[in-house]
Amino acid sequence: MSKGGTHPHAFSRFCMHCGQRLTSAVPEGDNKRRMVCLDCGFIHYLNPRPVAGVIPVRDDGHVLLTRRSIDPRSGYWVFPGGYMDVGETAEEAAIRETMEEAGLEVGALELVGVFTRPGPGVVVIVYEALARSEAEALHETSEVRWFAPDEIPWDDLAFDSTEWAMRTWAAKRGL
Repeated sequence: MSKGGTHPHAFSRFCMHCGQRLTSAVPEGDNKRRMVCLDCGFIHYLNPRPVAGVIPVRDDGHVLLTRRSIDPRSGYWVFPGGYMDVGETAEEAAIRETMEEAGLEVGALELVGVFTRPGPGVVVIVYEALARSEAEALHETSEVRWFAPDEIPWDDLAFDSTEWAMRTWAAKRGL
């Protein structure tokens, strides 16, 4: 989701299976350089990290955005979202992140879209959901605010994927 950067495991130097040093090589049957353990044969793939988020909507059509209080992009607006935990579905992660970041209960999730781009390897899965409680700023947010669709702060959105998802959401609603 960042506007730049590298994959968090891009600089791993040791095999997670046997602890020996990894070497850059093209594995047999592959066509890309990867980090490979020459001792045990393990291939250290740098796979995308899934993120799930929610565009919460009230009955009056307003959407909730949160102002980030953490880096990257502290001070910019984003809908609630974050990395999925092992064992979670995308929907469960989106609901959990919305509660963790905005104290907001949501339901009736509908997929807005899946957003990717080359770079650090993040896949962002975004849902629209009905707000079922009040929101509040929690430890990762400095502010929560409900915006009418024509008030969305487009120039102050945190990530490319935030803008893409919000524009897709608005287009689906004919806005």
